[in-house]
Amino acid sequence: MIPANRTTADTARAASLMGVSPGTFTNTRRWEKLAARPISRPGAKTRFWDDEQLLAAVEEREIPLITPAEPDAVYTVPVEEESVWELVRSFLVGYFTGSDSSAPVADGARIAPAVTAGFDRVEVFSVYAADDLPEAVEGAVVDVNVKLVAHDEKGAWPVDAQLRLEFTGGRWVVAGLEREDEGDLFDLEEAYLLVPEDRRPTISTWRTYATSTNRKNPRLTSIPENDTVVHGVKHWKRSTIRNWDQNDRFLLGEAKAGGRPVGVVETAPRPRTAPRNVLAAERRAKVRQMLAEDANVSPAAVGEALGVSTERGRQLLNEVKAAAAGE
Repeated sequence: MIPANRTTADTARAASLMGVSPGTFTNTRRWEKLAARPISRPGAKTRFWDDEQLLAAVEEREIPLITPAEPDAVYTVPVEEESVWELVRSFLVGYFTGSDSSAPVADGARIAPAVTAGFDRVEVFSVYAADDLPEAVEGAVVDVNVKLVAHDEKGAWPVDAQLRLEFTGGRWVVAGLEREDEGDLFDLEEAYLLVPEDRRPTISTWRTYATSTNRKNPRLTSIPENDTVVHGVKHWKRSTIRNWDQNDRFLLGEAKAGGRPVGVVETAPRPRTAPRNVLAAERRAKVRQMLAEDANVSPAAVGEALGVSTERGRQLLNEVKAAAAGE
């Protein structure tokens, strides 16, 4: 993925900055020694970087924060430090709703402008780092990925955001923010994953859609023309694929599949006997039992007992405790 409004650098540019020929750069796998990660899809034949990140890596400066191609592949270590969670939650609620926030922000922090600040509320579901949270000493820096859902009158919208946190003045502060943008660019394989799983065709069908030569034939389904070509590779904007999935695809010959459009919430609750509701009730009952046995049971222990993540264990604990407090 190429984040919106970023300049890319190809192998020739990377080799030039490192003072070697493109052949030497490729054959000796010099890119693996760079602190800047490629922003092209892992396994892609054509490899490229964010130019600003690449230049910083060669000059051994701090690598600017951008949204990586695969956040879940980069950020794999769960963050459980409560002070970090509270900082992240407070900052992002203010960022997405436009409300005042007490979250401290570093001087000169690079904060991507919010596309909209009209959300009603924000739920933070997980915080992951690329490595273990560093020791809280002056100048320590950590990048984290935050998964959240922002709610407005139209529905609930899942969002990924990357934050850079810095420890200064005896506390963690926000030093940078990058987030999903409708102008982000995706190659064909990456664009395929933008389609919600319950409406996603097979990968072979997707490739057929992409190679359709008659995009106006109502009997043939196709995806839109690519928005641009980067280093010889076709790319589509996030907005282009989302609009196709939500509005156009079923007007172009494809039988409508199940599942709700992105952002649309259910208009009526599922029956109590629905499998999903039964499972949720069983999980909450198990958490109540664990709390009765140990009032200080940890989110990690709950997650392990239920076969879910620590973050989901934390959510279940909070739900059960909130329900108990309201009784």
